[in-house]
Amino acid sequence: MTNINFKPISLSDKSIFDYYFNKTDFNNAEKNFSNLFMWRKTYKYEYAIINDCLCIKGKSRDTKQPFCHFPYGGCDIEDSLALIKEAFKKEGNDLIIKPLLPEMKKCLEKTIEEFTLTEDRNSFDYIYTSNKLINLSGSKLRNKRRWLKKFKENYDYTYEEINSNNLAEAKEFTINIIKNSNNDQDEIIAMEEMFDNMFELEIKGCIIKIDGEIAGVSTGEELTKDTVIIHCERCDTKYEGIYNCINQEFCQKQWSNYKFINREEDLGIEGLRQAKLTYRPDLLLSKYIAKIEV
Repeated sequence: MTNINFKPISLSDKSIFDYYFNKTDFNNAEKNFSNLFMWRKTYKYEYAIINDCLCIKGKSRDTKQPFCHFPYGGCDIEDSLALIKEAFKKEGNDLIIKPLLPEMKKCLEKTIEEFTLTEDRNSFDYIYTSNKLINLSGSKLRNKRRWLKKFKENYDYTYEEINSNNLAEAKEFTINIIKNSNNDQDEIIAMEEMFDNMFELEIKGCIIKIDGEIAGVSTGEELTKDTVIIHCERCDTKYEGIYNCINQEFCQKQWSNYKFINREEDLGIEGLRQAKLTYRPDLLLSKYIAKIEV
């Protein structure tokens, strides 16, 4: 078997990842260079090009168990998977593939005879039409309209795009919000990476200010030709309705030309899950974990 030379992800690799990602129609949040780059230190991400497929491996955040993504670049992945499986075997590990979308599962079934599959509900992506998040139409989103109306009546706010002049304060605000909520050091590192490389990563962002002070920050970028991914949305909740406002404003002013908005997963956090469900997602993108014994 040929040895695979995995190497760490660096900013200069963006064009390589974009090339292979654009060869697939998958719209999962993990198929995004910025996400991989931002979280590369936490998940120890590395990559290799095997038989013209982009292969990404990492280690789980909590268990440190090695895993790999489904190879990107097409469905002809038999040789690539065989090499990856052999590499995992040499390290004494079963081959864990995640995330596995339903379409990926079909390809895997053509390649591997036996594997176990586990639903990964905490990683399902919440995908909405941009029209829904902008217009908040229908009786099921009545409360969202009420909160938005209340916010606009109570606060005289301004909307700014993030640029070189306000980037530093957007970063400081976001990190302070994280420190004051869960103080998740891995998330702080990821946000620092995002803001420090925001323009090179082609991420766009917005700021909501009230009385000259930042009340909310949101960032996102194009995921596919018709889908946007939201990376970060952090607000000061002392302003009632601020999340409703920044969600709608960012979608309306920056992303109205895209059909879908992917707001990523809920990580199994109950409050976050309920908040995302209240917006009535048009699609909960199913994901699975495949285990192939070696």
